[in-house]
Amino acid sequence: MAQPSESIGLPESLYEQIIMSLASGVIAVDKEGVIVITNPAARMQLGAPEDLLYAGAKLDTLPGFSHFGTLLEEIKTNGRPMARREVSLDTAAGLKTVGMSAYPLQGPEEFNGAIFLFMDLSEIRRLEQAAELNRQLAQVGELTAGIVHELRNPVSVISGMAELLVRQLGEASPLQRRAFAIVKEAAQVEQLIGQFLSFSRPFEIEKTRCSAEEVVDRARQLCQKLAHDKGVTIETAVSAACGRLELDSGKIAQALANLLRNGIEVSPPGRPVLLAAREGSGEVVFCVQDSGRGIHLKPGEDPFTPFFSRKEGGTGLGLSIVHRIVTAHRGRIQYKNVESSGALFEIHIPQ
Repeated sequence: MAQPSESIGLPESLYEQIIMSLASGVIAVDKEGVIVITNPAARMQLGAPEDLLYAGAKLDTLPGFSHFGTLLEEIKTNGRPMARREVSLDTAAGLKTVGMSAYPLQGPEEFNGAIFLFMDLSEIRRLEQAAELNRQLAQVGELTAGIVHELRNPVSVISGMAELLVRQLGEASPLQRRAFAIVKEAAQVEQLIGQFLSFSRPFEIEKTRCSAEEVVDRARQLCQKLAHDKGVTIETAVSAACGRLELDSGKIAQALANLLRNGIEVSPPGRPVLLAAREGSGEVVFCVQDSGRGIHLKPGEDPFTPFFSRKEGGTGLGLSIVHRIVTAHRGRIQYKNVESSGALFEIHIPQ
């Protein structure tokens, strides 16, 4: 049977140039799963070096490519093309979401191999998740705007009356502790109402000229009492290369304070929480690193989703507010576990 290049009158060299020039990844394998041809886009999108993904390598034995062997067996069994399937690949560059199609190769035998065409969809899916999160945040704002103000007034009365009772009862009264518990719970409700109001109010940022040191110091001050009560130290480090910044210093400080509070709460007494800023490539990067156990999520869980919380008594809105502030600055936030050092959050703000 004629090869594709022969059937349309293309010389073999030009046919190979076309494959090598495609923006989509291309990997062709024979019936044994040995790579016949692969293009630079395949290596780039899968984060695979040239000495790993090359003609002659057996695809399903390469680290992170076992899924290709499963798909090859499926095509061999069904004898039909596989079109537009979304698969997750654990590649050397991390977990990637890939849109893939695969087709049997034509030839003299019943099964001659397959050709895989794919495109990395990870960034597209990340943007879709961010858009969905913003939609959810908008819904939260709409649902809460009408009721939060009605709640705040009675809660303020309850809190004020309970504080009055605490002062009047005195330490000798066994009822003082119960009154103090009312004050404490009312304060938590006040905090929750305040976070709800952050969603219900129109959200705008006001950029001003400031320094990274000013932003870091403001966030530290907001959390200093909590750190002192918990016995946790806040360590700060600001690179002199950050220079003057253009951002809403108040809101970025609020975002950092939210991350810092979480870090303080999960860190053991006597251990530090790091709050830092450094210069990136055309951006400033703010970092908060705690001394806790790290972040351990189930598949599909997103800590920035409204009301998602693993913390007892947590509202699940703190990280959502952080995400909203960061995206309003056209920035991005990422997190990872640092070996023996808890979790690290990084806020990247373009400058």
